[in-house]
Amino acid sequence: IRVSFVEPHVLEVQLNRPNKRNALHSQLWKEIGHVFAEVVPVEEEVRVVLLTGSGKVFSAGIDLNAGTDENSGPFAQGNKTREADPARVGVKTLREGGSWQEAWSALNKCNKPVIAAVQNGCFGAALEMICFADIRFCNSDCVFQAPEVDLGIAADIGGNQVFPKIIGNDSFVREVQMSGRKFSAEEALNFGLVSRVLKHEEELRREAVSLAVTIAEKSPMAVLGVKTMLNFTRDHSVDDSLKYSLTWNASMIQTSDIKEAGKAFMMKTKPKFENPPSVVQKSKSESNSNSKL
Repeated sequence: IRVSFVEPHVLEVQLNRPNKRNALHSQLWKEIGHVFAEVVPVEEEVRVVLLTGSGKVFSAGIDLNAGTDENSGPFAQGNKTREADPARVGVKTLREGGSWQEAWSALNKCNKPVIAAVQNGCFGAALEMICFADIRFCNSDCVFQAPEVDLGIAADIGGNQVFPKIIGNDSFVREVQMSGRKFSAEEALNFGLVSRVLKHEEELRREAVSLAVTIAEKSPMAVLGVKTMLNFTRDHSVDDSLKYSLTWNASMIQTSDIKEAGKAFMMKTKPKFENPPSVVQKSKSESNSNSKL
């Protein structure tokens, strides 16, 4: 992946295998998991993450040409000629598949908003990955597909777990997951996978960056609260979520950001908020690599 600041407080995380249509192999998914689990949460300058893909297509999904290695991905089954015990093969599959799940889940669990800007094509595991993003845009030519059934498997790193939670039509979810058919940007918008469809790739990037800048200018403590509450609400009852929000705000409402926002409102100026503190302890090696961002 390629990681760089594109605007103040806006970090772009870009899939960077354009010659392979950003197909996901072992190194790429491990880097994605690392940056969202161990870099974004500790870098105080980062307030919003923009997830993109280099080249013509956002991602072709899992790199099947790299799928013969026992450690290559969630479908790894070990070397059956050397180790035929189904139980041991199963444990390896659980291990590798669990690692993929953790990498994709890191997008949702990290404390910063993640905006996915998806151009032209998003397939398989990449479709599962963007389901964990907070906000998703695509261009009008974008095509989506969950082809796992054509490979003889049921999607297990988000397609049958998170996809149904963000799509407002159960019949549509079952249709595309069971048939493996492609669906358009218009369908993705109508059923809630994306919130905006832009005409061109240039407009897609411009609007995604613009939104990222807008969010980055808000109180980072308030934005953290919104993401935390929405994540909790998704998985809990309304009553539990209301109680959780009060517990959260019992301390967070004491933030100095409220005073700064009020002052800026009265003076008709833009507020200047302090960076949020890291929510994960920064390791010594990470502290020494700050200059790379």
